[in-house]
Amino acid sequence: MNRRFLLSLGGGAVALGSLGYWQRNPIARWALSSRVNDVAPTFVAAAGTDVCVLMPEQTEGPYYLQSPLRSSIAENRRGIPFSLTIQVVSLPDCAPLEGATVEIWHCDAKGAYSGYGNNLARAPFDATLAILKAGGPDAHIKPIEDTMYLRGGQISDAQGEVRFETIVPGWYEPRVAHIHLKVSRDGQSYLTTQLYFPDELSAEIYGSHPDYVMYGQCPYNMTNDLVLGDFNSGAGMVLRPDRGPQQISASARVGIA
Repeated sequence: MNRRFLLSLGGGAVALGSLGYWQRNPIARWALSSRVNDVAPTFVAAAGTDVCVLMPEQTEGPYYLQSPLRSSIAENRRGIPFSLTIQVVSLPDCAPLEGATVEIWHCDAKGAYSGYGNNLARAPFDATLAILKAGGPDAHIKPIEDTMYLRGGQISDAQGEVRFETIVPGWYEPRVAHIHLKVSRDGQSYLTTQLYFPDELSAEIYGSHPDYVMYGQCPYNMTNDLVLGDFNSGAGMVLRPDRGPQQISASARVGIA
């Protein structure tokens, strides 16, 4: 991600020379949303199915904080209720992995991560510059507050499953909507990745639901997201949500080596 974004940022920097520093974020948004990925993400297998594939690794991102052990993580955040079940299985025998710590974290409806406020949610140039100053996309940005909403971890049961009650995430610059996922056991990390939502569902929610519509449509999607475009495979990373009258639910069967 670092190398590819620097190329995009370089093009924006040239334009900044003529249009002025005050246009840095619109220019960065244009450059990033105009890019095209070679990756075609596919749906993840649902928990409890017989499908067993290795989940691709993806970057942890700069906003990771160790999550408290709990299943309900929305706290006071407004948004569409979202129930997410994750089943962890170990390859090659695809046996459910009991006793693994499964953590998820994501932004709220307005694009803010707990611990980091909302100053960078709609500022792609400033957000990326902060990430690069911290050491790149795999670096950790120091939190500025002690909030922990939309973060949680659980210990997988005998079926390798955990369930979280949260909300559908919003979007922030310069990313498509996603949920971060980490699997570890006995202090050893087995997987760090991200789960995505179908573009059509995100567009419908961001364009109509009152908790999201004020923040507008996301200019990023599966075909231009810079993180997806920096990995060789997007296989099995897109959730297949089921939309009920009161909430949305989805599940994922996550294979680890």
